[in-house]
Amino acid sequence: MLLDAGLPAPFAALLVDSDLGVSRGELFTASTDLQRLIGRPSKPLTDVVAAAVKTA
Repeated sequence: MLLDAGLPAPFAALLVDSDLGVSRGELFTASTDLQRLIGRPSKPLTDVVAAAVKTA
């Protein structure tokens, strides 16, 4: 599908590999670095999206 959309093959392969890595949890971290940087607890993406949908 990416190739049909006109993406170059190497870039399409990079996107596919990245997506597979995310699906395997390779970007998961238990680090609290983000929370320390922003000065508050972080929120799950599902919670943020649900709140945005309610206010839309």
